Amino acid sequence: MSAAPILRIGGLRVTFHGERGAVHAVDSVDLEVHRGECLGVVGESGSGKTVTFLATLGLLPPPAQVEADLLSWEGRDLRHLSLAGWRALRGHDLALTMQDALTALNPALTIGTQITEVLDAHSDLPSAAARRHRASDLLRLVGIADPRRQLCAYPHELSGGMRQRAMIAVALACGPKLLIADEPTTALDVTVQAQVLELLDQLRVEMHLSLVLITHNLGVVAAHCDRVAVMYAGQVVESGPTAQVIATPAHPYTAMLLACLPRLDRLDAALTPIPGRVPDLTHLPAGCRFAPRCPARTVGCDQPQAMRAVGKDRAARCHLAIA
Repeated sequence: MSAAPILRIGGLRVTFHGERGAVHAVDSVDLEVHRGECLGVVGESGSGKTVTFLATLGLLPPPAQVEADLLSWEGRDLRHLSLAGWRALRGHDLALTMQDALTALNPALTIGTQITEVLDAHSDLPSAAARRHRASDLLRLVGIADPRRQLCAYPHELSGGMRQRAMIAVALACGPKLLIADEPTTALDVTVQAQVLELLDQLRVEMHLSLVLITHNLGVVAAHCDRVAVMYAGQVVESGPTAQVIATPAHPYTAMLLACLPRLDRLDAALTPIPGRVPDLTHLPAGCRFAPRCPARTVGCDQPQAMRAVGKDRAARCHLAIA
């Protein structure tokens, strides 16, 4: 891509120290997000997707140990940002929606109060009435009917889909430039999932948003994301334009994830599960982290693997990947 990325992450490492030793939750992660694009970050539970972006937003308190060679927003170094600096940035330029709206939203506060709290902190709207009017407009923007009445509702009074839309409204209150949506369709039925994803697509265009979509579903990535980063055991193992990665995966893990998906054009085909299990993050393999489960394993897999270019704007963490 020719335009400079607005968010750059380089050499990100996150370690948690506990009774069982050091848990290397994220290791040597490099990611970029460009203006107006949708980046999909995909992988199994525990692969480090959410932790990567919580660390990027400065939301991991001790005992998490966060280190990075590069962490910048629109060219501004975030690695030594003060608490006041983070408070000014989060909610205004950068926003996050969490996995489960029922637990992410405060059960003791109305939806209107939770939106206006963001506006109180980050907007220059002159009065409480103006902020409440803006909150109503936001609920209308995310497709909630009768928004003035719903401002007075508590989270438990809304359906799952409406709660998800309300949480998106909270995140978008001050018109951020980047929205990080962490598993935005968790616990929703298939029809509502599609509606929420279509809403995010629509908002990205209308508000000129950049979007990071964190998910375990490659089908969602294929339908909605411009680029994809595939994570496994705390590392990015493949990245590139979504259509190319889906059509010709360069890393065995990506190929095996795709083989797990049911296909409408091959209804008789058996699904192929990935054998083995994700490694213990306190006792990681010395070489490739996927090697113990990989059918293409060779002698070279016993060595640590670095990301290598496998084409224009593509990279894979595998010495067998061909450029």
